[in-house]
Amino acid sequence: MASNDRIFPGGWLVPLEYVQDYISDFVRDKPQDAERYRLNWLFQRGILKSKARKRKTQSTEQPAPDPGIPALLHQWLKHLPHRPYCTDDLGQGLHVRSRKQALAYRYIQHNPPTQIWDIVLDVDHRIDLQSLVEPIPNALALNPENGHGHLFYFLKAGVTCTQAGREAPQRYLAAVERGLCVKMDADDRYAGLISKNLVHPYWSTHVLHDHCWTLGELAEHLNLDAANARRYVPEAPEEAYQTGRNVYLFHTVRQWAYSEIRHYWAPNGLPRWQDAILGYLRPINGQFHAPLYESELRAIAKSIAKWTWRHITPAGLQDFIERTHTPELQAERGKRATNQAEAGRMATNQLEIAPLGGIASGKARRQSREQERATARLLRAQGYTQEQIAKELGVSRRTIGFWLSDDL
Repeated sequence: MASNDRIFPGGWLVPLEYVQDYISDFVRDKPQDAERYRLNWLFQRGILKSKARKRKTQSTEQPAPDPGIPALLHQWLKHLPHRPYCTDDLGQGLHVRSRKQALAYRYIQHNPPTQIWDIVLDVDHRIDLQSLVEPIPNALALNPENGHGHLFYFLKAGVTCTQAGREAPQRYLAAVERGLCVKMDADDRYAGLISKNLVHPYWSTHVLHDHCWTLGELAEHLNLDAANARRYVPEAPEEAYQTGRNVYLFHTVRQWAYSEIRHYWAPNGLPRWQDAILGYLRPINGQFHAPLYESELRAIAKSIAKWTWRHITPAGLQDFIERTHTPELQAERGKRATNQAEAGRMATNQLEIAPLGGIASGKARRQSREQERATARLLRAQGYTQEQIAKELGVSRRTIGFWLSDDL
């Protein structure tokens, strides 16, 4: 120990030139916890510096593949999850292992949870390599016993499949997957989570070419219109296939979540909101031919909950209402609805009104009044005063009060 250092109780060193300052501050502040005070005092003056803790980082080193495997499969290995699902027997359930350990199993999770890099098709009949049609898959993993197998299409760029990703690429991907499934006569009940391990010796693996596909290139071989494909949403749960299930869930839940979230705006409301979304997703998921696993469903619920919680706020909703529901806009909408309804009635009843004269005209006026009453109730529900409503509809305030009193 240096001679100019002074040890105080607790073992912390205070250099001699700082001792007087420390004593003065200690007498002035009269701390309850002397140990904590001394430590903070030393840190604040830079006398005692904490050592930066070494953060454990997840190794990004790829497992060393067999030198004999084709170079294209190195990319497949690169995009595997860090801790993928894997198994030797699908009937015995799935395990979660490190990437290195998982490669020893026959079946493995080929895409990470948040992105799609590989489109995989499950073909339940013997595959003839000479009879494959365009688009030709990059690789195949065949069962040596029956010739059934998985077709792999490697994408040039991954598609984010969470709420944080753009919706158009997800829908485009879903349309391409569906088109490939039909053209290649693949199993439309295949879940897409687990595939045959391309580097496992049990399977007969064939690498056909090393061209990584864009969605547009695949769509050309499937006669898909790109603009329509980017808007693709399965019409029913039974039609949803692989990524189409995520698209269907996001599209369906979105309609419900935008209004439902208001019931959960409260301190610490996010966990309850996430549970509510999960409860809404489960019965929809049960309608798919190949339901998503519970872990996938929880990940989707978490993604939707966090996105909506961040983007749909009380202040944002109030601003939206104020911008889209001004008295002028609402009155214009009311007048437009009234005019359209009146025009439709006049066109329909024109032949009846002519011979009936005043009776028919009175009936039309009463129908018009009913439409105005409905418009008045709508404006009132949006928070407008009776005076504002009367001015917009061109009637007296007393009439508005009479119309609204019918609802009491």
